Parts: sequence; structure tokens; C-alpha cells
Amino acid sequence: MRRSREPVGSITVICGSMFSGKTEELIRLVRRAMHARKKVQVFKSALDTRCETTVIRTHDGVCFNALAVANARMLEAMIEPDTQVVGIEEVQFFDEAILSLLQRLADRGVEVIVAGLDQDFRGMPFGFMPTLMAIADHVLKLHAICKVCGREASRTQRLVDGRPADWNEPTILIGAEEAYEARCRRCHVVRNRPRDVHDGTVAGGARRSRGGTTGVRNGQSAPASEAVAPQHSTQLDMFTSNEVS
Repeated sequence: MRRSREPVGSITVICGSMFSGKTEELIRLVRRAMHARKKVQVFKSALDTRCETTVIRTHDGVCFNALAVANARMLEAMIEPDTQVVGIEEVQFFDEAILSLLQRLADRGVEVIVAGLDQDFRGMPFGFMPTLMAIADHVLKLHAICKVCGREASRTQRLVDGRPADWNEPTILIGAEEAYEARCRRCHVVRNRPRDVHDGTVAGGARRSRGGTTGVRNGQSAPASEAVAPQHSTQLDMFTSNEVS
């Protein structure tokens, strides 16, 4: 029986809490693909305003060129025909149309590598992430170190003025060390958590946030409609914050 020479696509999901090394692993896998001389494009959500719109950045300062896009439709429009590997940072911030897009890419032979939070600050499943993990070919769940006790951490603790956030805070609030910590299950705290929370839902219907589902840092709205291209769109370069391009 003759084997097909057509490329076999796949979806790899890198998930976990904040500070667990998701971006670092995404960059590692993308760099490996580049060493194999594969055409790579990397994207990030335009909601992620923690660093420049032309890069993704680890908490240790390692950067990688990327395209900032607002939604799945814009991302699809920017994928070049000969791209073999697509990397996506902060995939949980995209609209649900990203699910069908990733399926189509994998079905036509593209290797898709995405990184994102699997739980929100409440410890609940983050949007469509459970579905994405289910349809993926590979799922890698990473863990951080609990900021309180030093145990393995799987949750993201949101802090407001140094105190645990209230359950009714917006689901999305862009921030880093000033607003979040990695916590283990025992040390993770959410104020005013409903008593009837079971298996990621609230009894009697879907949970709702008083502030809606989207928040921003410093009260400024996140970019929503424009993508920013890196300086060298034909080749993505690995560099650190201490290196000069």
C-alpha cells in the first residue's frame, strides 16, 4: 500500500496557568520547526497589550516576532499559502471561530501550535478551551510554582489592590505580575464565590459577570480591528531582550 506524501497537519495545545512557561514552550516548538526549514507564521491576540504588538514575550524577557490580530477572520486572511506551521499565543482571547479555522488548517496539512490559559481566574474552564483541547492531536499542560506555598500550581490568582479578586470581576483583565500570581488548588482564593458552583458552571444557568466578559488594563480599551505586521514578515527571528537585532 503506497503512503501519501501529502503533509499531515495537527493541532498542539499548550495550556496551563500564568507563569507556567506556555510562551516559552510555544517559542521552542516554533524554533524547532524553523530549524527544520519549515515556513512559520506566529500570531497573537490584539487583546494582549503587555508588550509590543509585533512580538510575543516570555516573563523572562525572551521575544519572538508575531502578528497581532483581532479575530479568527483576520488571522485566516494573513496566513500565507506556503505556510507550514502556524503558532498562536493567548489563543483563549480569540472568538470561537478560531476552532473551525484551526481544524481547517490542520486538515489541509498545516501544523498548528497554540498556547493559552485553560482556566480563568476563578478556576473555571476558559471559554472554548475545553473544546479546543478535545479536538487537538496533542495537549501539553504545564504547571507553575505556587507563590504562597511552593507546591505545583495549576491556577491563576488575580489580585486587586493586593487582595484576591471578587467572583464578579470581568473574566478578561490584561496584566502580569502586578495583577496575577500562580497558585495551587489549596492556596487559590476567589472572594464571594457562589456556593452552587459545580464542574465549571453555576447551578441554574451560565455564570455571568457584573462587569461583562472583557476587561482591560488601566481602564484602556484593547485594540480590536487592526493587525500590526512585524518588521520582517518573511522570516521570524528568535532574539532576547539583551540582544540587538
